[in-house]
Amino acid sequence: MKTKTLAENDALELMREGRSMLKMHTVQGMQWFIAPGGQITETVAQRILARPDVQPQRDGLFPYCDQTFKLRSNWRRS
Repeated sequence: MKTKTLAENDALELMREGRSMLKMHTVQGMQWFIAPGGQITETVAQRILARPDVQPQRDGLFPYCDQTFKLRSNWRRS
């Protein structure tokens, strides 16, 4: 069964509300999620990570291995 994933715009809207993007271990391997909200694809996660207003939360077990990302709070709609 294929899990439905969030579109990039939907994921960003949830992040604007203060939700985090997380990389998590699952039965299928490493997957990205907006929590709470739902799963996103690797492609969407990489596009979100490329944005200058997305910041790591420095929560990884090892240095430079961040697992949680947030949208900066001073984000403005263009």
